[in-house]
Amino acid sequence: MKFSASFIASAFALFVASAKAAPTDIWDPTITSPVTGTVWTIGTVVNVTWSTADQPATVSNAGQIYLAKDEVSMMSLSPEFSLVDANGAYPVTVPDVPAGDDYQVILYGDSGNIGPSFTIAA
Repeated sequence: MKFSASFIASAFALFVASAKAAPTDIWDPTITSPVTGTVWTIGTVVNVTWSTADQPATVSNAGQIYLAKDEVSMMSLSPEFSLVDANGAYPVTVPDVPAGDDYQVILYGDSGNIGPSFTIAA
């Protein structure tokens, strides 16, 4: 499933607006995997990971993982989940997408945290 740039921008704006309204700590963790040089294989289960080093004592926002290609099209890889309960890692199944080296993971916390480009292989 592909989404237009305007859909992504609208969803991002809504997500940021709802996060800013929260009265407690909002957390935007840094993605640690996948990174440049990582290769995912279609159909396998892989972990998306992030640093918990700067995690606040109380986290009020959920997380959700998306896969982006060419910074234009985007698809969800996960439902919303608790960033705290996930403890720095969340398993996802690599979707059946065209092989390429221009994929990025987006971890929504406070805002879209976009990781570096990596490869998906058939």
